[in-house]
Amino acid sequence: MIVTNLKSDFEELLVKANEIWFAVALVKESTLAFIQESITDNCKQNYLVGIDLPTNPKVLRNMQSQLKNDLFNAAIYKTEYNFHPKVYLFNVNNNYTAFVGSSNLTDGGFEDNVELNYKTTYQEDCLSILKWFNALYKDSYPLTEENILAYEEQFNSLEEFEKELKKKRKSFKLKKPVSITSPLDAIDFSDRYFKKEHHLAFKKELHYSDSKEAIAERELAKNRCIELHDTIFPLFKDYGIGILHPNPMPDHLISMIRQMDPTKPRPINAMWLSYGKSGDEIKQYQKEVGADQKAKHTFIHHARLQLKIDFNNIGLYLLFAKENEGGIFDRDFFKTSMRNKEYRNNFYQMLNSLPNEYFISVGSNKEFCHNFSSAEDLHNFCKKDDIQKYFIIGRDYQITDDEMSEVKLPNETLKVFKLLFPFYEMMRHRL
Repeated sequence: MIVTNLKSDFEELLVKANEIWFAVALVKESTLAFIQESITDNCKQNYLVGIDLPTNPKVLRNMQSQLKNDLFNAAIYKTEYNFHPKVYLFNVNNNYTAFVGSSNLTDGGFEDNVELNYKTTYQEDCLSILKWFNALYKDSYPLTEENILAYEEQFNSLEEFEKELKKKRKSFKLKKPVSITSPLDAIDFSDRYFKKEHHLAFKKELHYSDSKEAIAERELAKNRCIELHDTIFPLFKDYGIGILHPNPMPDHLISMIRQMDPTKPRPINAMWLSYGKSGDEIKQYQKEVGADQKAKHTFIHHARLQLKIDFNNIGLYLLFAKENEGGIFDRDFFKTSMRNKEYRNNFYQMLNSLPNEYFISVGSNKEFCHNFSSAEDLHNFCKKDDIQKYFIIGRDYQITDDEMSEVKLPNETLKVFKLLFPFYEMMRHRL
């Protein structure tokens, strides 16, 4: 699994970890402090730090001061070549999780920079990483005062070099060819269901705009989604999904094309066409919660099957809503049901049977459906659910995928909805 922002994953793992092993080329004080603030008192820490990049000697002294603690190990790795790995390994109750990629132990590496890291829970790979770490650690240099003082001389010259390099970075500008204005320019849209103008409605420059031009562009995408609805909805019964209904409010068949509250604009970066509970079912829920909570239990606050179009992709999903107690009935039902072993096993078997392209996303944690080793593994993953974020089972398509052609997309949508419908029936709440 690709991870571009390590901090959120680390926050979750650090509070549960029994032991960690970090091998990095660069460490910053603030990031090391974040680790110490987040980790439990009884977690064993192991660090292997390179000194070919300008890690501040203060960081090494900080680590040196903690060596008195039996649960803290740290050493310097130095050879005639640069020590350049960025490897993070966690042990949580004898289950290993590893991250390998480009991110150093710095604020930039954790959040700000454009980074790419690969996360794996495949135990054989994790144990290979642990073996690699231990082998290097045996060949490392201790964090003695003598070694830190020797490094300080190198650090001062490296720091000056970095300052000069930053000046040079700011002194020149890069230019892009004027002939290519977006990644969409390279795509032949002639046989695509959604054309270039439909995707352009969700370009970054328009996310918060309510100009006439922005609304007009979204209107084009909306009309195309309505055409799709008119094609596929009459066929729902033929596909065995006839109990699914569009939003009972006709004006909301498609998601909003303008800001609901211009004083608090939100990014309009995609458009949805959704199907779920009927208008009568929604009314029953609104009666259940009372008039003061009615606005929090409309169609969009319940489980639904959905097509989504954004700037780069098209997605077909089953999802629970987010925010404003979104999906609260469905989430609670699913959470309670998963405590039942038979239900849990059935859900695991169904999810594991989905094609390789399908993923499950819970609380911004995303895994391919076939990556779970057991029903218990899947259950633990589902416990990460966050009501402020979508709960999704489905797949994404590239614009250029054969299934997204003008001829094939409607049938592909029906086929995927039919495949996901048993999950909808299994996971949704009923009054």
